[in-house]
Amino acid sequence: MSVSTDPTGPERVVAAIIRDGDGRVLVARRPEGKVGAGFWEFPGGKVDPGESQSEALRRELHEELDIAVGACTFLPHYRAATPPGIDLAFWRVDAYEGVARGREGQEIRWCPPDTLPDLPFLPADRPILARLRLPSFYLISDVDHLGEALFEERLAQAAARDALLLQLREPWPASRLRAYAQHLRALLAPYGGRCIVNGDPNELMGCADGIHLPASHLARIDARPAATLVGASCHDAGELRRAAAIGCDFAVLSPVKPTPSHPDAAPLGWARFRELVAEVLLPVYALGGMTIADRVSAETHLAQGVALRSGVFGKDADLPVP
Repeated sequence: MSVSTDPTGPERVVAAIIRDGDGRVLVARRPEGKVGAGFWEFPGGKVDPGESQSEALRRELHEELDIAVGACTFLPHYRAATPPGIDLAFWRVDAYEGVARGREGQEIRWCPPDTLPDLPFLPADRPILARLRLPSFYLISDVDHLGEALFEERLAQAAARDALLLQLREPWPASRLRAYAQHLRALLAPYGGRCIVNGDPNELMGCADGIHLPASHLARIDARPAATLVGASCHDAGELRRAAAIGCDFAVLSPVKPTPSHPDAAPLGWARFRELVAEVLLPVYALGGMTIADRVSAETHLAQGVALRSGVFGKDADLPVP
């Protein structure tokens, strides 16, 4: 990252996403006497003049937590609701030495991502909480093509490597979708994976870990379905804004690249994808012609990750890895 030397520019701040071996995230409570006392946040602080973001991150985490940060990665797709004049950048800590402790009297806590929304977080940090609950890969089922036995074999192999999120999307009656969603939910649970089902919330609520709204349903509803996890299919700026407005947890935007399943659809391309995603704080997956290898490009262009069907369940496809 380049270092700004403009004294009239925004105040630059860095924050760290630190996970332990169980996937828990380290958060800190602001102590008495500081602005926002009592609220929780991700550790970090201001970038001093002449510092790069990574240098500031290492200094702040040593001062706050008594740890020595090694490898770290900038997360361009982690964007917060900052007030004007604040430039907040998130970094993932990939390696560090030491045992984290609150050197400045602050309380620290290791939390499973699903429990973070229960804490009173600073408003700027709250959009990040949804991203922490979502994986980089969003898989879309292909049961009709593969058959149940082969599909479940490949799904179990993928789940054993990563705590994935699966969308059950098949042209079936609601009764069959409900029954199979419950079956897949039980299959994924031991791996920490989740299954959500694509279709009408009125017919499918409660049979899976959540609901995925087709664009046609997104256009017809005025409020977020009462599901634990809600996604939506989007194809343009208006649909993305609507998904964000009703409180969806994430969206899928497509098609990014040419895809055999929709040969007549004009692909967005990565530049347009980034423009559209930059308008919302909603986590968005890239769909359409995606492969496992596209994850890095997707995150660089502000995506939460990639959504895959043939790219993971196809005959010659690779499986997701952590």
